[in-house]
Amino acid sequence: MKANYFISLLLVLLLSACGFHLRGVIDIPEWLNNVSIISRDGDKDLISKMKTQLEGYKIDVNPDPANAKYWLIINKSNVHQQIISIGASTNPRQYQLIMTTLFSLQTPKGQIIKAPKQVMVTRQLTVNNNRILGSNEEETILLNEMHQDTVIQILNRISRK
Repeated sequence: MKANYFISLLLVLLLSACGFHLRGVIDIPEWLNNVSIISRDGDKDLISKMKTQLEGYKIDVNPDPANAKYWLIINKSNVHQQIISIGASTNPRQYQLIMTTLFSLQTPKGQIIKAPKQVMVTRQLTVNNNRILGSNEEETILLNEMHQDTVIQILNRISRK
């Protein structure tokens, strides 16, 4: 019994010493409270996921930029496909989906807190010509995952000093 306890304690200490964190666990700074999310390209899915994530960390998201202490500006967010492989009938078989997002954090007076930075998330999509509808649904699922990963990466970069 003592040996199991000791091994468990040792494992916990080693994991905490190496900087291991569960995915999605971010220390959002308290000073970020009262932030407004501004999208210059109108990516509503990304903004919605960002708002939900910030509110989950008890950060007030102000819909009116004029009343916010900070502006999280999504300058550009786009997704494009790159063909990876082609089948025997010259139809694309695999795509790489690439989402690139440029963001910055500043005060309403223009003081830059975080200079513009770029986040890039990629996923691979295999197209099955026998199940086109399934491939389209898989693409939608991958895009949702990419939006979520982008939000987490942006929040990670904001929370770093």
